[in-house]
Amino acid sequence: MDRLRYDEDKAFLLADDAATIARIVRTVPAEKLRATKLDQWTALEVIGHVADSAEIFAGRVARCVDEENPTVASYDQDALAAERRNNERDPLELSRRLSAAHSRIVQLLLAAGAAARPGRHSAWGQVDAGHFAAYQADHSHGHTSDLASRFPPDR
Repeated sequence: MDRLRYDEDKAFLLADDAATIARIVRTVPAEKLRATKLDQWTALEVIGHVADSAEIFAGRVARCVDEENPTVASYDQDALAAERRNNERDPLELSRRLSAAHSRIVQLLLAAGAAARPGRHSAWGQVDAGHFAAYQADHSHGHTSDLASRFPPDR
């Protein structure tokens, strides 16, 4: 896998996506989020998936910053989704978890050189903290864009 680069634009994506999800969960009834399908998952399950992955990737960034070249394993997103039962969760709780994890990523990478701290992924090989952060920013943005187009702000 090509190494992704973390920069100011990725930091803004993380913040903007957390804000967009916060707006959605505050303006769209939970029942509607639970009933609206986006491919095989509901909108609320997608929000839960983004929150789950944000926490996982924040943990990976933290491990790179705190440890010497940690090894992290892939995770099974479908198994995690089934375990977490996100469609039954409180949308506001999921939004808060997402916001906290995205904020943690940005804060961890403020220190000079933090993004270059190495880590090894079981499938991707040698990457760095910035790669994990940039991957989450891109991943989150894809899902958040889909959700935002489905639930645009009221004008």
